[in-house]
Amino acid sequence: MAAAAGTRGRDRASNALLDGIRATLGLSETELADAFGVRAPSIAGWRQGGIPAGRRASVERLADLAHVLRRELKASRIPQIVRTPDEWLGGRTMLDVIRTEGPEPIYGYLQRLFSYGGI
Repeated sequence: MAAAAGTRGRDRASNALLDGIRATLGLSETELADAFGVRAPSIAGWRQGGIPAGRRASVERLADLAHVLRRELKASRIPQIVRTPDEWLGGRTMLDVIRTEGPEPIYGYLQRLFSYGGI
């Protein structure tokens, strides 16, 4: 019985992380899966049984980035912003970079973006 309760708690925590990322970035379940390089059925499995240990750090890093975006940007604009190609990202979108390189490069991009004063 205790094991089942622990699993339910992990499922809730997993769902909270995944739902927070989805809501902030305005992603479908398929787009969420794409961000982690998996298919939607894998995300469904994570929701039922918890995020695998080998994927947990990636999910937490993207959840952290979503938190930074919510803190620094108007929430309603985030889905559009992450889908807009930018020269500073080599003509790619934030979502493209996240899919191929993870969220880390986005932090440098945001630092540059927020400190840009124009000419």
